[in-house]
Parts: sequence; structure tokens; C-alpha cells
Amino acid sequence: MIYCVNHRTWRHFGGALASQFELRYKMLVDAQYWDVGRFQGMEYDSYDTPAATYLVWLDKDGVARGSVRTVPTDRSYMLKDLWPNIVEKIPLPQSLSVWEATRFCVDSSLPKDVRRQIKHELVCAFLEFGLKNDVREMIGVMPPKLWKSCFIEAGWDIEFLGPEKQVEGGDIIVAGLMPISLAVLQKVRATTGIAGPVLLTAREAGDDQERDRAGADPQREHDLVAGYSDPAATPTAGLPGPGRLVEVNDDNADNATSRAA
Repeated sequence: MIYCVNHRTWRHFGGALASQFELRYKMLVDAQYWDVGRFQGMEYDSYDTPAATYLVWLDKDGVARGSVRTVPTDRSYMLKDLWPNIVEKIPLPQSLSVWEATRFCVDSSLPKDVRRQIKHELVCAFLEFGLKNDVREMIGVMPPKLWKSCFIEAGWDIEFLGPEKQVEGGDIIVAGLMPISLAVLQKVRATTGIAGPVLLTAREAGDDQERDRAGADPQREHDLVAGYSDPAATPTAGLPGPGRLVEVNDDNADNATSRAA
């Protein structure tokens, strides 16, 4: 299950927020030696603000094994700030209905089939999040082979927004725009074999006393959060997308979902 964590819902999901910072540290700092912000085993940057929402895949022990950060493009965002010149086909988005997603991570220490399942569930979670939050499109940047292995092969069509570009460090990246709709979600579910909703969202105006009474009991906690309802009855909208992924210690693109910018 994937948890939707933001400034209104983090208290419902225990240590999910901190755990995704720890996963990012493991994948970006420990594994790749990125020179990025860090504190006590957690990685962060200037886009970790109250405007960010995190989609976090937790294992049975409550440890983040996959995550992505999403932000609306009506404010500072990574593609606009760092690589605006790779977007040529459209003006850079600046809208609450277009989101960017970055720091897409899947724990590379997991078996290949588990990594693939987490990747597929995160892709579905993007779409479910968008449909629930009136997001029309997502924008992101990553190496072309990772666009293919993570999203195109999952059934999500991409419009590339400019030419491929080599950036500092030798990575080849390209920006992409991905539409959010019920039809896309249905296609991705059919392609990946995911039968139903994967995203849990806490009640944003929940009763803290009820949360306290629920304590750590898993069933009560499940009852407290509102599961995503099947979008068959939801208007089409749009969503945030993944950021730049970097292949490390894997020998094919399917396994390269380990790290993201």
C-alpha cells in the first residue's frame, strides 16, 4: 500500500515522512555519493516544503521501500529552476493543475520482482493522486530508457517536450509530459495487472482524539484513513509525475528504478 503524506496528513502515517527521507539518503548519498543536503541519515533539498506531497510505499515494518515527491508548478520546481532549456514544445508550466514529481526512489536491495511491483504501484499512485486532486498533467525529467521502463511499458503514454540532453555527470535526460485521466489509469492497471486502488489518503480534517484512540492498532489505523475510491466514479483530471531517475548497479533499464533526482 502507498501512503499519501503531506502537511495535513503526515500525523496519520507515523514515520512514513521521515522514512522516505532515509530511503533517499540510502539511494542518493550512500549509494551515489551525491553532494546534497543531509541530516542524521536523511536527504532533503529546497523543494521539501509544505507544498510537497509524498507518495510512500511502506513494507510491513513501516520502512519506506519506494517513494516519490510531488509539487505543484505554480511555485519554484526542479525542472524550471535547473533545466528549463530542455523544454521546447510548450511554455514551462506554472499551474496548480500541472505537477512535477522528483526523488522517485525504489530500494535497490530488494529482489527484482518486488522492485517492479513497487514501481508499478507508484505509477498507479501518481494517477490516483491526480484524479483525487484535480491535477491535469504531470511533468518530469529522466533518462529516456527509464521513461520507457517505468512508464511507457506500464501503459502511460508520454509527450517528450524537447531533445535529449547530456548534463553534468554524463547523464542523458529528456523532459516529458504525461496526461492524467481515468482512461490512462485503467490502461495502466490493465498493463501492470494491478486490479484496484493502491493509494491511502488520511482524513485531512480528521479527529485527532480518534487518531489517538486508534493508537498503533493496524486495523483501527486502517479504519481511520479514507481509502481511495475507485475512480470509475471520479471526473478525469491530471497528476504529478516522476523526476529524474539514475541507473546505479543494475544492468538493464527494468532494474534501474533505484534512484531519482
